[in-house]
Amino acid sequence: MIKNNLETIIENNQVTYQKYFDVPNSLLFEVWSSPEHLTEWWGPDGFTLTINRFDFFNGGIWDFVMHGPDGHDYKNKIQFIEIQRPDSILYKHIGDGEGDEDVDFQSKIIFEPFGEGTNLTMIQIFPTKEELERVNAKYGAIEGGKQHVGNLAKYLERIRS
Repeated sequence: MIKNNLETIIENNQVTYQKYFDVPNSLLFEVWSSPEHLTEWWGPDGFTLTINRFDFFNGGIWDFVMHGPDGHDYKNKIQFIEIQRPDSILYKHIGDGEGDEDVDFQSKIIFEPFGEGTNLTMIQIFPTKEELERVNAKYGAIEGGKQHVGNLAKYLERIRS
């Protein structure tokens, strides 16, 4: 069983975030797969999101800009590899969409029904341990992942009240 608080596990070339949410997996999947929801919570603390393209199907592209609290814009492009509604989403970060593949990793998001709620598992898989360490040093990826899941939790609280 996953505890209600966030658990973060770092092993070799991957980071796993686990948290229980007191919502059905269909709702958790919806807020992870709908642009209307994503613009409300996606990213670390203080970031906002502009979605340029969102093709939510296997092979589809998600092109977006994260606007940082530091005033910088961070372009991102993701390709959806495998979507299994409402159980999981596998995607690959493919850079900024302009030829810069500075960050190369895959994420698997698993929505596992548990009792009345859902255990969320987010696994970020990097090509090597060194690449994970580099991305974490440059972008604060692990803390950003924790804040990302925390912002999801805050958003779910808002829409449930």
